[in-house]
Amino acid sequence: MTVEAAPAQPFVHSGKFFNVLGLALKNAALTVLTLTLYRFWARTAMRRRLWSRASVSGDPLEYSGTSAELFRGFLIALPTFFLPAMFVFYIAPLLMDPVTAFWLGAGFYLIAVPLMAAARYLMRRYQLARTRWRGIRMGLAGSAASFAWASFGWTILQMLSLGWYTPVARMNRAKLMWENTRFGDQPFEFTEDGHPPQRGLWWPFAFGWVGFGAASVGGFIALSFFIGTANDGEGADPAYIGLLALAWIGACAVAWLVCWAPYNAAAMNRIASLIAIDGARFQLKARTISLFVITLAGWFILIPSLTLLAPMAGFLQVRYVLCRLHIIGAPKFSEIGQSIVEEGKAGESLGDAFDLDMGVGVL
Repeated sequence: MTVEAAPAQPFVHSGKFFNVLGLALKNAALTVLTLTLYRFWARTAMRRRLWSRASVSGDPLEYSGTSAELFRGFLIALPTFFLPAMFVFYIAPLLMDPVTAFWLGAGFYLIAVPLMAAARYLMRRYQLARTRWRGIRMGLAGSAASFAWASFGWTILQMLSLGWYTPVARMNRAKLMWENTRFGDQPFEFTEDGHPPQRGLWWPFAFGWVGFGAASVGGFIALSFFIGTANDGEGADPAYIGLLALAWIGACAVAWLVCWAPYNAAAMNRIASLIAIDGARFQLKARTISLFVITLAGWFILIPSLTLLAPMAGFLQVRYVLCRLHIIGAPKFSEIGQSIVEEGKAGESLGDAFDLDMGVGVL
């Protein structure tokens, strides 16, 4: 039976918005009352809730991570990121001359780029090691350092190309991540279909690149026009200028979502189509408008709550992806053994510093 003719089994996420919202509100309140210390318990509770609502072939996922592991990861990130960041951004400007403080901050940002890539890899490794389905543990092999430096090189190429290398870089990162992903002792594959991995991404990317640039410039011209018309010779009202600036920022944010939603949907679908395990393939049906709406809804939750309800925005994204994801064909699950990839006990380490997953997990 060909992959195309094989039956498609949908992933399901049965999480309910208000059920998850209740847990998110409780976690947010306790996080504030404990001066953010409760966030390790909050993340663990939220992930267990979301994992248990996700299933394929009728069997749910299981999350086995603990708050103690996340706390140990934070203790690692404290001297390696948090304390240096506090010195660079808060203490150095007071103790050093402006030029030295500036170059110190610039150097820190330069180091932060590969650190963020390493953080994403370590976070994914921890979360997969704590994910089980039908009793089989997942895992992520490979080196976080290798991923970080490769990603850093691709980031430089993105900058030198004014962003036009981004589709290639995105697919390269996905390939490196998924080829190191394991379900038990069975590796995932990032397959070739006879076309470049970035096939179908260039036109959506061009639309995002040109469209957002044009929208931003047009918005700035409109902002300048309204400020000019409000100038009565004595200067425009500062409050009015502030409101116009906020309106321009908000319009740019919405324009960013509108312009880049086609590319993001196309990239997500393309990546899923190239992932395989034991002959079974994946298919994702993300759509531009629905992805735009779900992302905008997340922003409406994230911004007014001052990120305290970030897990709700993450939940909407997780449910969106899983409810549109299918596996075509069936791996030989009975022949898959337990993972031999080391679990690790140090939580997410640098991932906690960058908060890359809004506390819900990067699946």
